[in-house]
Amino acid sequence: MSKEKPRRRLRFTSVLLIIALAVAGFAYAGQFVKLQELQQKKAHYAAIYEELKAENAELLATRDLVNDETYMERLARERFKLIKPNEYLVMPAETNDEVEDYVGVKDEDLH
Repeated sequence: MSKEKPRRRLRFTSVLLIIALAVAGFAYAGQFVKLQELQQKKAHYAAIYEELKAENAELLATRDLVNDETYMERLARERFKLIKPNEYLVMPAETNDEVEDYVGVKDEDLH
């Protein structure tokens, strides 16, 4: 009889050890999955950060251009067809329709 008790105790201890290892394994697997997800998020946000840094540098360069008077004058002339007082806007004849639509000048007003 004395031989049966150590076997039962050994079996009980083995079962407890196996259960503890299984719980630890599941916990480790869950933490590993979380770590992988966090690393993917970190890589995603790092890429977004780099894009935003590049966009910020571009905006800072544009800000410097906006403060330049010659750039603003050229931009106003090219995009908005603005002219200075006593200047004339000269355009090819085939674009009269574009001028009428864009500037609001009719064909009879053009010289």
